[in-house]
Amino acid sequence: MGRPDELSISALNALVHLYRAEVGRMTAYRQRLDTTTNWAITSSALVTTFSLGNATIPHEAFLFLMFVNGFFLLTEARRFRVYEAARYRVLLLERYFYPEVLGDGSQRAWQPALIEALRTPYSYPPVQMLAAIGWRLRRNYLWIYAAVLLTWVGKLEIGGGSADLIAAASIGRVPGAIVWAAVVLTYAALFGIGVLAKRTYPMGSEAAQAVLRQEPD
Repeated sequence: MGRPDELSISALNALVHLYRAEVGRMTAYRQRLDTTTNWAITSSALVTTFSLGNATIPHEAFLFLMFVNGFFLLTEARRFRVYEAARYRVLLLERYFYPEVLGDGSQRAWQPALIEALRTPYSYPPVQMLAAIGWRLRRNYLWIYAAVLLTWVGKLEIGGGSADLIAAASIGRVPGAIVWAAVVLTYAALFGIGVLAKRTYPMGSEAAQAVLRQEPD
């Protein structure tokens, strides 16, 4: 690719249509992120309402809910990676292509970065799965998991009678101590990922500038 004044009309039209398509993709995946979050919140609210209001529903429902929310979290993290890849291509065109079209020449060689991104449209630049999970945990799911944990403890207190919280958490022949250990380890892992995974917004301005730091020949 050359500069906009060196591009053919078909190339300019292609880039304009590419921008529209990427904005549409980014918008669609942003809505999908909201959808999975709403699923997690709605599921948690339904289980909490029916379980706390019905003594016959066992506390295992909350353990199953933790697993279901984990599925929603992984789904949302995968969608977040696609969203960030589309957002990166939109940033390239907004920050370099359109300013050049309007006469503000760029000193960056942005075209090779765009071509490389188009070759792997769903994964470039790469947003690691762990970073995506950490970001979605910090944004939404740590709060959802905290609410589920508190309501699970409340269910144990309501249904345990005279038993302590550890004994009340037993499942069949599985002692309550083992159940508690599994829950504590799961929450420790989630908290660790949320705290330690990459904290910067993956495709923010600093990241985009770092990818485009090369100078034209």
